[in-house]
Amino acid sequence: MAYEAVHEASPEPLQGRTVLVTGAAGGAGAAVAWALSRAGASVVLAACDAEPLEEQAARIGAAGGHAIAVRTDLTDQVAVRRLVEQTLGAFGRLDAACNDTACSGTCDDAACDASCDAACHDAACHDAACHDAACTDVAANDERARGLALAMRYEIASMRTGGSIVNLAPGPAGIALTRATARQLAGSGIRVNAVTAGGPDEIAGAVVWLCSDAATHITGETLTPPSLRPANRPRKRPAGR
Repeated sequence: MAYEAVHEASPEPLQGRTVLVTGAAGGAGAAVAWALSRAGASVVLAACDAEPLEEQAARIGAAGGHAIAVRTDLTDQVAVRRLVEQTLGAFGRLDAACNDTACSGTCDDAACDASCDAACHDAACHDAACHDAACTDVAANDERARGLALAMRYEIASMRTGGSIVNLAPGPAGIALTRATARQLAGSGIRVNAVTAGGPDEIAGAVVWLCSDAATHITGETLTPPSLRPANRPRKRPAGR
């Protein structure tokens, strides 16, 4: 796996960086947070359920890492904005983000729709990402993509000198949004990719790699661990076959 080579070259390839992980209470999100900490990053853990977040932050701290847990309703625009503000307040910077987010049913459906739609129609959300032809109906038809639009709005605005955003298994509309946002941000130094499928540890390794300097040439891709081959892109056949 590409991450293993990066880790061998530098045991802490993300040393000095801050990474925000949404949906970090369990599963792939928790595995990603742990792997990012092992790679040297300071980690901000966000989800609606506070108890597993605090346990995860304590585990990272006990292992010598730096992490804070921030209970956040990831469907609420004000809460997500405050999450990013707390990240900057705690660590002074935001270098990367990993989003495993969707309208989870923890808020009223109508309020959720209004909050996510506002994020996707606000000028600060980068209009091309929200209104690209591939994403015309994202705000209306796909909850997970609306959640990604909301998270990315504030993450992008806080990445002052470039960075990396990785969206986990975002579904077809979220993948289209990921690609459209990557196109909009081309040349800005901010890369946006998606990771789909794989076990938690494989996904975590892929996220660490995408957040590292080894992947600065990768943007707008949807990758499948452990090979990190772009999804839906056929392998080249050897000559003569």
